[in-house]
Amino acid sequence: MKASRLTLLLTLVLVLVVALTGSGSANYRDEVRIGISVEPTTLDPHVHSNVSTRYILQNIYRSLVSYQTNGELGYEIAESHTVSEDGLVYTFKIREGVTFHDGTPVTAEDVKYSIERILAPENGATFRSYFAEVGTVVNALDDYTVEFVLQEPCAPFMEYLSLPESAIISKKWMEAGNDITTSAMGAGPYKFVGWDRGLQIDLEAYEGYYRPGLPKTKNVSFIFYLDETTRNNALLTGEVDIIDYVNAASVIQFEKIGGVKVYSKQGPFMLLQFNCGEHSPFSDWRVRQAVAYAIDREAVIDTAFSGRGKPLYGFPTIAGQLGYHGELDDYFYRDIEKAKQLLAEAGYPEGFTCNILATSDYSFHEQTALVVQAALKEIGIEAIPELPDWATRIERSQTGDFDIIVSGTLGKIVDMDWASVFYKSGDVRMDFSPHFHDEEIDRLLEEGRRELDEAKRNEIYQRFRERALELSPIVYICWREQAFVTSEQVEDFDFLSGTLSNQAGMFLEHVLVKGR
Repeated sequence: MKASRLTLLLTLVLVLVVALTGSGSANYRDEVRIGISVEPTTLDPHVHSNVSTRYILQNIYRSLVSYQTNGELGYEIAESHTVSEDGLVYTFKIREGVTFHDGTPVTAEDVKYSIERILAPENGATFRSYFAEVGTVVNALDDYTVEFVLQEPCAPFMEYLSLPESAIISKKWMEAGNDITTSAMGAGPYKFVGWDRGLQIDLEAYEGYYRPGLPKTKNVSFIFYLDETTRNNALLTGEVDIIDYVNAASVIQFEKIGGVKVYSKQGPFMLLQFNCGEHSPFSDWRVRQAVAYAIDREAVIDTAFSGRGKPLYGFPTIAGQLGYHGELDDYFYRDIEKAKQLLAEAGYPEGFTCNILATSDYSFHEQTALVVQAALKEIGIEAIPELPDWATRIERSQTGDFDIIVSGTLGKIVDMDWASVFYKSGDVRMDFSPHFHDEEIDRLLEEGRRELDEAKRNEIYQRFRERALELSPIVYICWREQAFVTSEQVEDFDFLSGTLSNQAGMFLEHVLVKGR
């Protein structure tokens, strides 16, 4: 009996050793588990509500082109393209053999259907204006050739197509009556398996993916942890392998311990937007400038970001970008007396009361609101924080239900035309100060988009930047870091800095997790 037990034990040990070591190569798990900070409100790839949802959808869907892991624009569903001499016609060849997750080929008709769906106002696509304002018409020339005809030149048009929210969806699947808000059918590295509401979304590697050898891991689970502490602990206890939206204080703590890898890069910026309706104090540029002068940006960085950030006294462009000139970097250096003077000139010598909308789901949003509240009190403005959950905050931002709102975001595209979403007159939307309208800003943004000469574009955006600071429908606070933390078993994870820091999903197809 003892001998047989010993034999069995030795056999089990041998099997375990072989399983763990193989022929000297690492043993990798067939699953990567990601703890994300927000549960999606929709799986519709054309309707963007938060960055965490984008991480998921980037792995299900693909656009014609996208930014690659090296930071360069490259082909995805498309394999080549040409542009007419007048810049009005873009013609793309689609890769033959690219299929949706049900095995049906991706064709020019699917591309046409997808972009026309984005263009249809009733669908509420996040970046509809990008395509609509240049009069985009889509023609399927044959099964694998699609043509975009524009009414006017558009320097950043390729960037519009690169957005994850310009994803190509299946016309056949949609016309069969499937619900794109709760299910998914894409051509990306992972296919949708299921959504357990309140818990997680599961994906599985698509064997027909057009990039050989990818994705590297068979299964991916996105697990929802709305509470930051719970999310951090899930990583430390091994419940998940990667966590997103790690706040600055937690980053500092994670950097002190072993067994994890910290990825923290500067990219997003914090800002305030205003309801500029005619009966609001914030309809007056002097009141908005008063807020800009009053904010203690260093205090926001110290309180909300544990000192990890950089104050933004002007406009969020850096040397080398279109429209940058350094004289405007200190435009709103803190000046309480100047702020009080502007309030008095606007007719509010004693200040006024308003609300400031943030969220309790992200501590840095809440802490930013509290620091701003204290600063505004110094000039007589009683800003009362309202801190709903993230979903409610998003809904209110989309309807203009606020006086001031705290936002953390970045340009949606690399090109300076990102500012159009933030400043151009139009419907109430995210990243826009409701009811703001300025004909000069609208004109400059349109000229900048149409102009194909880089030097002339730079001059246009310099003038735009000056006008944007003068009117201040948006007040910038600081640059902040975006951070992920992974277990030390995770390999080949990364993300890019700057504008592309919100596209970390592009790296997931490369990720491996060593067996524990």
